[in-house]
Amino acid sequence: MSVLGLDVGSTAVKAAAYDEAGCELARAQETVPPQRAQPGHWQVDGDEVWRAAVRVIRQVTSASPTRRDPPRALAVSASGRESFPARADGSATGPCLRTADARSPRVLATELLPWPPEQWLRACGHVPDHMDPASRLLWWRETAPDTLAGARWFLGWHELASLKLIGRPVIDPALAAGFFLFDLESRCWSGERLDALGLDGRLLPEIVPWGVAIENVHAEPAAELGLPPDCAFVVGSWDACCAAVGSGAVDAGVALLSSGTWESVVVPADRPALDGAATAGLAITPHPSTPGIGVWSKSPNGTSALDWALGFVGMRLEDLEARLHEAGTQPADVLVVPHLSGAGPPWPAPEARRGAVLGLTLATTPLDLVRATMEGVTYDLRLAIAAMRDAATPVHLCRAAGGGSKSGWWMQLKADLLGVPVEVPEHSEPGTLGAALLAGVGIGTYGSLAEAAQRVTIARRYQPDAERAAAFTDRFEAFRAAVASMPHLHPPDGS
Repeated sequence: MSVLGLDVGSTAVKAAAYDEAGCELARAQETVPPQRAQPGHWQVDGDEVWRAAVRVIRQVTSASPTRRDPPRALAVSASGRESFPARADGSATGPCLRTADARSPRVLATELLPWPPEQWLRACGHVPDHMDPASRLLWWRETAPDTLAGARWFLGWHELASLKLIGRPVIDPALAAGFFLFDLESRCWSGERLDALGLDGRLLPEIVPWGVAIENVHAEPAAELGLPPDCAFVVGSWDACCAAVGSGAVDAGVALLSSGTWESVVVPADRPALDGAATAGLAITPHPSTPGIGVWSKSPNGTSALDWALGFVGMRLEDLEARLHEAGTQPADVLVVPHLSGAGPPWPAPEARRGAVLGLTLATTPLDLVRATMEGVTYDLRLAIAAMRDAATPVHLCRAAGGGSKSGWWMQLKADLLGVPVEVPEHSEPGTLGAALLAGVGIGTYGSLAEAAQRVTIARRYQPDAERAAAFTDRFEAFRAAVASMPHLHPPDGS
């Protein structure tokens, strides 16, 4: 009995089928490039993304192994920061603003509801920013009210898929928590906040718990996608949440380190301290895990900072790993503050943070700059994990996924500086696997998330090296002092 995971992310649409043991049967992927009409704009056509989803699912269901073992359930892993206005059938009436899109409403929710961070965290789990889907909703109301007035739904990718496949848009609590309209206590949309902001709650999807089988995929889309008539649609989750499930990071204290363009960490926690999380700029949301709650740290400086450094010095990624090992285990001779896109927790005023290179000499090499950038990203990660621990969220193991996890040198450094083992799962696509495992939970293939997570196998494990960590003590303290003393720089126009 196979299960299928559909992963709709910020740059690509992926699908994969897995057997009951978690072994991959077939996989397909398509890139959907963003449209950049002008600086700061990153958008995509929602209809084009759905067409790509149809194609990748068809490729998977038409593969010989999947034809022999057709999917009995599917679930969706979806980027949670992308949404667009749509007609009743899900067709787009306007573009989907990608995560990196800089457009923001003139009046933010934090100005309309000037609550302190602690109140926002207790209300919805995070402090709203311009990427919040509800902020995009405010932007549409300001800039194109007629378009919004003609929309029946305001959809993200999970909601679009459910609308296309079972005729109604649904969203799980983890994805819904990305909206500041979500109520963390009741796990429903907040009528009070909708009324206060003058927003129409009828645009929003129904909230249904993750891992719940709703109904079978309707006959017409099932035939189009090559799915059997008894294939169930199971509620999936946020892509980072699905990646955590697909990495086996579902128990309290087992963190998912998503080492991608952004470096994000989510840790299942039993009783996180809301005040401590608010002070550090962390988020707390429902999360598919044994505790059901996850504590988040999200930094915009992950492999994006590494890519910048490689491009700046003209070094090829293919050559990097061998050169890093040849350079040894001591810190680089230069210090890099990698805040090239602002900063993440626990730094205050993260949007105003900027990067820096300190300690340059005529002897500084291109490898020094690249290595120091990777070290700087790891220093930020160490500070974020420390903030989580201060917020009553212990971390005793990291499971790493994403492009950065391919570097054994980097994973070893993270294990050393965090003081906990770092494991890299065998599966290269934890998002599709996590969605498929949720699908299996929904139809009873697995009795629980914990049982489903046992299908995850580990490819590599990095034990922390206390001696190497000690060699970085002074450099880490210098990093922390340097960032704390740096001025907050703004563009010349003051924007």
